[in-house]
Amino acid sequence: MNLTKLLRPKSLAVVGGYWADIVLEQNRKLGFKGPIWHIHPSRKSKKGHEYFQNSSQLPESPDCAFLGVSRDLTVETIADLASVGLGGAVCFASRFSETNTEVGLEYTNRLIKSAEDVPFLGPNCYGFINYLDRVAGWPDQIGSEPVERGVALICQSGTIGNTLNYNLRSLPIGYIVSVGNQTCITIEDVAKYVLEDHRVTAIGIYVEGFKNLESLINVLKKARQKKIPVAIVKTGRSESAVKTIKSHTGVLSGSDELYDTLFDRLGAARCNSLAELCETLKIFHTIGPLDGNKVTVMGPSGGDMAMTADLSNDLGLTFPPFPKNIAKQLGEILDENVTISNPFDFQVFSWTNLELMRKTFDLVLKAEFNLTCLMLDCPNTDLCEISSFESVIEQFLISSQSTKAPTAIIASLPETLPKHIRKKCLSLGVIPLQGLQEALSAINNAILIKEAWEHPQDVKIIKSSKSVSSSKTYTEYEAKKILQLAGIHIPRSIVTTVPDVIETSEKIGYPVVLKVSSDNILHKSDVHGVALNLNNQEEISKALEKISKVSSEVLVEEMITDSVVEMIVGVKVDEQFGPVIVLGAGGNLTELLEDSISLLLPLSKADILKAIKKLKVDKLLDGYRGGTEGDKDALVKAIINLVNFSEKNADNLLELDINPLAVRPKGKGVIALDALIHYVGDKEIINV
Repeated sequence: MNLTKLLRPKSLAVVGGYWADIVLEQNRKLGFKGPIWHIHPSRKSKKGHEYFQNSSQLPESPDCAFLGVSRDLTVETIADLASVGLGGAVCFASRFSETNTEVGLEYTNRLIKSAEDVPFLGPNCYGFINYLDRVAGWPDQIGSEPVERGVALICQSGTIGNTLNYNLRSLPIGYIVSVGNQTCITIEDVAKYVLEDHRVTAIGIYVEGFKNLESLINVLKKARQKKIPVAIVKTGRSESAVKTIKSHTGVLSGSDELYDTLFDRLGAARCNSLAELCETLKIFHTIGPLDGNKVTVMGPSGGDMAMTADLSNDLGLTFPPFPKNIAKQLGEILDENVTISNPFDFQVFSWTNLELMRKTFDLVLKAEFNLTCLMLDCPNTDLCEISSFESVIEQFLISSQSTKAPTAIIASLPETLPKHIRKKCLSLGVIPLQGLQEALSAINNAILIKEAWEHPQDVKIIKSSKSVSSSKTYTEYEAKKILQLAGIHIPRSIVTTVPDVIETSEKIGYPVVLKVSSDNILHKSDVHGVALNLNNQEEISKALEKISKVSSEVLVEEMITDSVVEMIVGVKVDEQFGPVIVLGAGGNLTELLEDSISLLLPLSKADILKAIKKLKVDKLLDGYRGGTEGDKDALVKAIINLVNFSEKNADNLLELDINPLAVRPKGKGVIALDALIHYVGDKEIINV
């Protein structure tokens, strides 16, 4: 799909009244040099402004058309324009597929058919602003200035696009593109296009739901190859957000935790707010991802440095000490009351001694940190005189230019870094960061992106072609036998009838576990269908009084008594990601700790060990406070076996759950104490 005529048009057609008027006016404001033809069926032409009643009257085919008309007219007009060779369109109207109604879907299908091969943004979108080429199909005010190079912002929401358009953070914007319902052009399509524009320095995305994960993965891989960093605000962390997304654009938000993993693996920075997005993109635009995690922040306030340390600790961001020779030299030139540490409070003893300030900055920059930051908040320029602040900043800028080291200025409040200072910083390649929390998060993002780029990981999406006309739930005994063939160890077990339970128990050997055996009872403890640690005939007889009321068949198993920790290991099949491995605290700890993690395929031993370390139960596995160490190697091997099983059966597996998986002392392995497999009913299990 070629988007050049749409996003970099040489000619425009605007269709409609009020909204089309705004688009025309804003293109004049931007300085668009190409022709703009205004189509309106009833307006009369006047001096300086010609109206065309329909597309057939246009002097030539427009590269791009903005359709600021109703839903019905949008469908009709795009067909008319397509017939005269339209290059691309912005469909502003709403009430299409985002309504999740039959009528809305019908109109969407009509729009697709009417457009033929014409690529279009929307419907239910604002369109685009191209600040690089001074052209827009955007029915609102132009809030930024044209640039020669800048970031591309791709937004599912037009209002969010406008918010970023109006930012007061000096973010150099090259493109803003709103995709709305993504009926024709998706976020991934736009990202793929702007990656080919050498003027684009970074990509920022606001998204509620991606249309095509395979396409997204390819785009992020390409961005990494081209060294164009990507930062993303992905909504859907909360249940209420998911409901809002569904009603807004009618898309699936996707599993939030899985998107975290996806972005981590492929090297995209996930931001929690638009403010963090802007600050992250400023770093990306100015210097790109950071080459390492050696960062220093300095300023004249101990309070600022204390806040920096606290907020950085929450992020996992650390500040290494100054090299000894640099620390020694700083101690020699600064007041004896100044402590040489990182973050570095140089206090105000040298505030008016600009020569000393310059020497201080020169020395700090010689330490060769991956990023050196000056933290300073300027007074309100409407009420206060700021020349002393400007003088200190000037010394820092001179020092940064003499060393060419990566540098930034941080204001703890977004509004305390004046525009003229931000502009000067950007012109010199110094990052002007606004808001301490956002700035530190952005710095952390820039570190993590480079680490991900240097250690690339893949993501494997296994699409299922299953059609679930019927499904099958295996009994626990059947499920365990299947898992045994897949390389998962299970207890000695026999299914028998109630009269034969005692004899069977003696065959297995005490202590034993009794469970009802049924494919209809998933939660056996809820119906008193489980009895643990039975050591003799008397205890078995007593347990059977309850179990026999539930089922005539009984599963008799050996009782595992040496478990160090119980885990839950399973497979869930996500609508977008396919088979996903779930790992966490199992047994009684499942609901108590709420300690679990979802893992995307493929998985290596290193990936699994890294995931286990994130769990609270990892301390128990390592022998918490002198306790017994669990067999972590056997746990990893069992998970790898489960990965292989899930890949083989991805087309038909609905759900798999081992809870608990008992992790025994080191060297004794792991063993599945309970299991559930839910499968497409007419298919056969594929054993590994």
